[in-house]
Amino acid sequence: MNNILLTSTALADTIANIFRGVGDLMRGWVMAIPMGVAKGIFIAYFFLLIYWIINLPEDEVSVALDNGKIIKLRPYALFSLTSIIIIYLIF
Repeated sequence: MNNILLTSTALADTIANIFRGVGDLMRGWVMAIPMGVAKGIFIAYFFLLIYWIINLPEDEVSVALDNGKIIKLRPYALFSLTSIIIIYLIF
């Protein structure tokens, strides 16, 4: 049992060493992006989603229940995305 454990540990260490260089390179790229730019990209993405949801046809943002009641999902989606944008702007 110990031989299998040592072998699997050695294999895991070998795989980790192979990917360490690529991981360090990617980490450097990510760290080079200023925080303001990253926040701006995410906020722009959520505004793009809001624009998309506003332009969706009504039948794609409504759900009909078994009892005949129709629930409009657009206000909930817009509220959620607006909340996310406010959180990103504050923090």
